[in-house]
Amino acid sequence: MNIRLHWLSTLAALLLSIACAEAQEVTQSIRGSVIDAESHHPLIGANVVLLNSDPLRGATTDIDGQFKLEEVPIGRHDLEITYIGYEPVVLSSLLLTAGKELVLQLELIESAISMQVVEVVATSDKAETLNEMATVSARSFSVEETSRYASSFYDPA
Repeated sequence: MNIRLHWLSTLAALLLSIACAEAQEVTQSIRGSVIDAESHHPLIGANVVLLNSDPLRGATTDIDGQFKLEEVPIGRHDLEITYIGYEPVVLSSLLLTAGKELVLQLELIESAISMQVVEVVATSDKAETLNEMATVSARSFSVEETSRYASSFYDPA
């Protein structure tokens, strides 16, 4: 009876450990740098997004143009890199394996963005003061007028 209980507890522990191992998803990381294709300067603040992931995963490049996406499930993934003023890049079917982290060196090509003309028009009423407390004396002074006052002409105090 004691051997049978030992056998059942060993079997239960084995099945439980297999179930726990199955529940853990194998992940890896993707890292790399994003630079300008012409000048080879790092692009600070470029967006790197792992497409078709739930929840959506992404990263932003740092001051050196470096990014890192951690805990990405192994398998094939699509990656999109965007930056304002540059053409977006989509890398399809990147294979991420369990044994090795994926390292990418990405170059973005500058693109011109054309927009329609924007006209900004402002109006102001010179007679109306902006500060209600300044209505006591709202007179402007010229440079010559300021030199007439005692405190502005070589005043040692």
